[in-house]
Amino acid sequence: MPRILSSFILLGSLAYACQRDWDALHRRMHQHKNHNAHAKRAAAEYPPRLTEVESILINSFDNKSLSDWSYYYTHGNHLGSYNKTMAEWTAAKWRDAGFDVHLAEYPIWVTYPEQSSLRLIRPDGTTHDANLTEDVLTEDDTSSYPNRIPAFHAMSGSGNVTAEYVYVGRGTQADFKVLKDAGIDLKGKIALANYGAIYRGTKVKNAQDNGMAGCIIYTDPLDDGEVTEENGYAAYPHGPARNPSSIQRGSVRFSSLYSGDPTTVGWASAPDSTRGNVSQYNPSIPSIPISMKDGWQLLKALESNGVTAKEANRSGWEGAFGNITYDSGPTAGAVVNMNHFMKGWIAPVWDVIGIINGTSPDEVVIVGNHRDAWVIGGAADPNSGSAVLIELAYAFGKLLEKGWKPRRTIVLGSWDAEEFGLQGSTEWVESHLPWLTSSAVAYLNIDVAVSGPRTAFSGSGEIQTFVVEQMKKILFPEGWGDLPTLYDMWYNTTEGEISPLGSGSDYASFYQNGIGCIDIGSDGGKTDPVYHYHGNYDSYAWMSKFGDPGFRIHTAMGQWLSLILYHIADDPLIPWDLPNAAMVLDSYLSELNETISESDFPELDISPLASAIEEFTKQAENIAKVAEQARSFNDTMLLSVVNTRYRDFSRGYASAGGLPGRETFKNVISAPGIDNGYGADVFPAVTDSINKGDGEGAKAWVEKTSKAVLKAAEILEV
Repeated sequence: MPRILSSFILLGSLAYACQRDWDALHRRMHQHKNHNAHAKRAAAEYPPRLTEVESILINSFDNKSLSDWSYYYTHGNHLGSYNKTMAEWTAAKWRDAGFDVHLAEYPIWVTYPEQSSLRLIRPDGTTHDANLTEDVLTEDDTSSYPNRIPAFHAMSGSGNVTAEYVYVGRGTQADFKVLKDAGIDLKGKIALANYGAIYRGTKVKNAQDNGMAGCIIYTDPLDDGEVTEENGYAAYPHGPARNPSSIQRGSVRFSSLYSGDPTTVGWASAPDSTRGNVSQYNPSIPSIPISMKDGWQLLKALESNGVTAKEANRSGWEGAFGNITYDSGPTAGAVVNMNHFMKGWIAPVWDVIGIINGTSPDEVVIVGNHRDAWVIGGAADPNSGSAVLIELAYAFGKLLEKGWKPRRTIVLGSWDAEEFGLQGSTEWVESHLPWLTSSAVAYLNIDVAVSGPRTAFSGSGEIQTFVVEQMKKILFPEGWGDLPTLYDMWYNTTEGEISPLGSGSDYASFYQNGIGCIDIGSDGGKTDPVYHYHGNYDSYAWMSKFGDPGFRIHTAMGQWLSLILYHIADDPLIPWDLPNAAMVLDSYLSELNETISESDFPELDISPLASAIEEFTKQAENIAKVAEQARSFNDTMLLSVVNTRYRDFSRGYASAGGLPGRETFKNVISAPGIDNGYGADVFPAVTDSINKGDGEGAKAWVEKTSKAVLKAAEILEV
C-alpha cells in the first residue's frame, strides 16, 4: 500500500477530546493556519483480506454485548470519585476476559456546587430564572433520576454577584478587545459567552483577566449545523435536533497550564502528599453554564445596546437564533444575579488497570478510556469507549484461550476523574513515570468512541500511516451511505487530514512525557443528529435511537482499535513510519514559519530548527531501511535494536523543565495553545514566546527545540 500521509491540520475550531468545545461540526480538528497540501485518496481492498488472528479479533465484537455494556455504564451516577462499584464491575469484566486486574486509588481535589442559581432582572422589573437542570423526558429514563447531576463548571470560583452583563461573543481575547476598543467598561460586569472556538475555561479566564465579576456560557444553535428546529427538525426526543433545555457542563480549570490534580501539579498525588494552592490554576470568579433557551432570554434583553454583531465583525459572534440581534449590551437596568458557591475537598478516585504480560519485559503498550461522566448517562462521552474496551478485553481473551501471548505487555486503563482535569490518568502516569519512560512503546486513547458516524483521529506522526492501514480492514456499517470501509468514511470526513495532539483527554500526560500517542473516535457532522455534549441527554436512549442505532459503529470502532493494539503489541517490528514522522515535523515547521511571518518578529531565525529536522529526516530514512532489512531477514538482534529506537526516540521531545510557565506540558513538538486551551500549537514554546511578544524567548526556544529534535534524531541513529 502506498504511504499516503504527512501531517495535516483541518481548519476549524474543533478539538477532539472529552473536555472540548464544539463548533458546527462538533469537535476534533484543531484550529491552525492551514499550511499544507492534501493527501491522495488510497484504494482500500474490498472485501478486506485478514489474517487468522485479525479475523478472531474482528469477529469477537458483538453489537448486542456493546449495547449491554453501554446500558450498564449509563444508568448510574459516575461523576469522578462517585462510583467505586462501577470501577469494580469494570475490573470484574476484564478479569473474566483473562486480564490480571487491580484498582489504583488516588486522593484528588474535586469540586461540587453547594448552591447555584442565575436570575435575569430586566429593566422593567420582570425576571427570568435559568433552569440548571434539563427537562425530564418520559422517553429518556435517566433524565428523571432523582440523583441526576445539576449543570455546573468544575473548578469554578464562588460568589454572589449582581451586576450588568455584556455579551462577549465566543469569549476570545480578540472578542474582548472589540468591546474595549468600543469603550465598553467591562470591570465588575458579568460576561455572557457562547460555547465554541476556544475551551470554556479560557473564556472564563479572559473574563477574569478583564476584571469581570462572573461568566455565563450558553449553547447557541450555531453549533448544530443544519439540524436545528428553525430548519424544521424536531427536537430530541422526537427528532434529531438539540433539546432546547440541554446544558453543556464541563471543567473551567486553566487546562493549558496544567493537567491532573491542581493541588499536586508536577508530582503524583498520594495520601501523604504535600498539597499546593489551587488559585493559580483555577478561576477566582463564578461561572455557570446555561441552556440554549435560557441564553436566548439573556441575549434578548441586550438588544439595541452596545456593539452590534456587524460592528463586532468577529467569527462566531452572531449565532443562529433568527430573532436575536446579538448586540453586546450592556442594557441600563438589565442585571444578572449569580448566586454560585462551590465546595472543594480531597476524595478518592479509582483507576482500573488490566495487564497481559508480554515476552519482552521492556516494552509495553497502554490503551485507555476514562469511565467518569458529567451525567447519569455519558453514552457517548465516555462510555462508548468504555463499552468498546470491555468487548476488546473479551476479544483478546479469546486469543489467550488459544495459548497466545503478546510480545509486548498490554495494559488497559479505565481512568477516573478525567472530566475534572485528566486527574486519574495524570496521577497514574506521574506515579509510574520512570517505568513508562523506559518501557512505553505507545499510548492508545479512545474517549468518545461514538457520538456520530464520522471517523477521525489525531496522533504522533510515526503511528499515523499504520493506523490508517488498519482502517482499510474494517467494514463500515450499512445505512450510513455507500462507504465500504472505515477508511472510506474517514477520508470522506477528513480528506486525509490528521491533527496534532493538544490536550483535553487522557493521552495528554503520556504524550507530554515523550510517549507516542493516538486518539481515535467518531463524531457527527452538520447533517447528523445533534449530540448533547456533556448534557443530560447524552444517554442510552439518545444513543440507541439517534447516535448509533444497533451499536454497529461501536463495533467498527472496537474492531479498529483491536487491530491497532494487536499489531503494536505483537508484530516483530513495531509498525512505525519514521519518514512520515519527519514529514509531520516539516509540515509543523511550515506552520511555525507562517506564524512568524504574521508576528512582530518576522526576522526570527528558525534555520537551526530546519537543520535539526533535516537531520531527523536523514536518520528516519536510514532507520526505515534498516528496519525493512531486519524484518525481511527476521534478524532478531537487529529487530531488537530498531524496536528500542522506535520506542525511545520521542522521549527526546520532552523538555525536562517543561514549557515556559507550565511544567506538566513538556513536549516541544505540540501542546495545547495557551489561548485556546485544547487545540494544539505546534512548536509551542516558540509560539508561546511569539504570542507574548518575547522575541528573546522565542529565539532561545528555537535553540532548545532544535536540540530536542536533534536528540530524537540521535536516538534513532543506527
